[in-house]
Amino acid sequence: MSESLERRITEELLGRVQGPGQYVGGEINQIKKDWQDCAVRVALGFPDTYGIGMSHLGLAILYEVLNRKQNVLAERVFCPWLDAEKVMRDKDIPLFSWESRRAVRDFDILGITLQHELSFSNVLYMLDLAGITARAEQRKEDEPLVMGGGPIADSCEPVAEFFDLIILGDGEDSLPAVIDAYVRLRNENLSRRELLIGLAREFEFVYVPGLYECDYNNEGRLTKCAPTVQGIPTCVQRAQVENLEETVFPTAPIVANTETVHDRIAIEVMRGCPGRCAFCHAGHTKGKLRWRSVEKIEEIAEQSFRSTGHDTISLLSLSTSDYPELRRLLECLYSRFEGCHVGISLPSLRVDKQLHEVPSQVTGVRREGLTVAVESASDRIRQAIGKQVTDADLRATMRAAFEAGWKKVKLYFMVGFPGETDEDILGILKLAADISALRREVCGEPASVNAAVSWLVPKPHTPLAWSGQGDLEYFLRAKRMLLNERRNLRKVNVALKFHHMERSILEAAFSRGDRRLSRVLESAYAQGARFDDWNECFSFERYEQAFRQYGLDIAFFAQRPRDEDEILPWDHLAGDNRPGLHRRWQIIQKRCLTQ
Repeated sequence: MSESLERRITEELLGRVQGPGQYVGGEINQIKKDWQDCAVRVALGFPDTYGIGMSHLGLAILYEVLNRKQNVLAERVFCPWLDAEKVMRDKDIPLFSWESRRAVRDFDILGITLQHELSFSNVLYMLDLAGITARAEQRKEDEPLVMGGGPIADSCEPVAEFFDLIILGDGEDSLPAVIDAYVRLRNENLSRRELLIGLAREFEFVYVPGLYECDYNNEGRLTKCAPTVQGIPTCVQRAQVENLEETVFPTAPIVANTETVHDRIAIEVMRGCPGRCAFCHAGHTKGKLRWRSVEKIEEIAEQSFRSTGHDTISLLSLSTSDYPELRRLLECLYSRFEGCHVGISLPSLRVDKQLHEVPSQVTGVRREGLTVAVESASDRIRQAIGKQVTDADLRATMRAAFEAGWKKVKLYFMVGFPGETDEDILGILKLAADISALRREVCGEPASVNAAVSWLVPKPHTPLAWSGQGDLEYFLRAKRMLLNERRNLRKVNVALKFHHMERSILEAAFSRGDRRLSRVLESAYAQGARFDDWNECFSFERYEQAFRQYGLDIAFFAQRPRDEDEILPWDHLAGDNRPGLHRRWQIIQKRCLTQ
């Protein structure tokens, strides 16, 4: 079966698609085990293209974690692009794994990463191409167990009915434990439902949506989402890795056959974030601060460089400047890689500390561009949402950056915060222009500044979860204001870039939505929805039609503020901190409305 499918992929698919290299497999450092020697076979699915998925560190970590287990085979699966989809349907080629070229339906488990809300339609896409029944309750005994996990697993209700189980939180320890329990329970010849009940009872971080029942009132608000089986948690918890230093981390990551979004060595230096900005889902859900030692990071970098040859090392965390020994780490990495033409990328740097921790003598640090998340041009709003940065901090940091040799700056802003005024919105352009002019004071030439403006999505498990999102007209008006003001300014080296508004509104609807949206997803998918984060594929009208088909309103889920006592679709998913988050929301409202 596998040899026949591999031959058909080679003969009938690869010659008929653009970029066939992305479907070939056989990359440097891939792990290919004997199918017959393993007790359980797991297909690790990433609901986007090869170029995106191969840049995802979480997938690489789980691939390493599972394949280190002698009795487990783990292989990768990505979403074929539209031209490949057409060929696969025409030639009846099922979705296959990249290592052994086996049909995904032949695996015991299909795990799918829930990375962001606009990949939800691709969950259905993968199940469809694999020939796996979409809804878990209708799945047959001989079909793979469909698992979910990832950053937004704790707000997964719109896709919950497509998964047999979902693991919340960190996966390095939890996923292998669930796999071991799965093998044990399967050997007891349990039915699919009995096996899932056993897993839900054994692990507090395992969510089996089919074992929970949801009710709604006449207004369409959720009134209950509770377990229907004794012994499973009323509120599922997140798994958390306690010791990042000793956690498995890939030191021979797979080298992609084709260009990917990030062709580099990615090293997670720290997990968690001390900032806890009010809008940031990750900051509120990643748990306490944990970090790797300088020595461990240097060891990972050394081994990864030898096994890949990549020329960039990216130091990842939610706030890399808060890594406690950043200066020593950079000095060690520069000393090791001096002369190797290896650059060091420092994303996620906090404005008030970032360049104080980057020694001027570390010439290996890339200086072409600097990215800073400012969020708002208003000191008032920044203080309210927990972004502990003032205009004075920003200007001092930018001056230090320009003195150290940076020429380009990208500033990230959001529009839609509570209490926002026209002056706050126009302040985005004024602040960007001021930063550009600041470099002229330092070295006689202005900085090139790109101001990227996105639209606030009030996320679950954050204080802003009770806030409504701005509507389309509000966002359009803000964009017009900024563009008009930009036209009035001459000789300003500032470019404005705006995120897709309708996409942000749909993201808000799905991040704040409940299980009823599964029908919307099914309808939109049937009408062609997939790759919704890609401009050439996204259609807001398609989703508007799907919402109307079921008598649902996008604004009800995206723009509607939530009442204090309203049951939220994620309360049963690690929602224990709800009272504390709501108290902070009340404080934010007072501070944002204070002019």
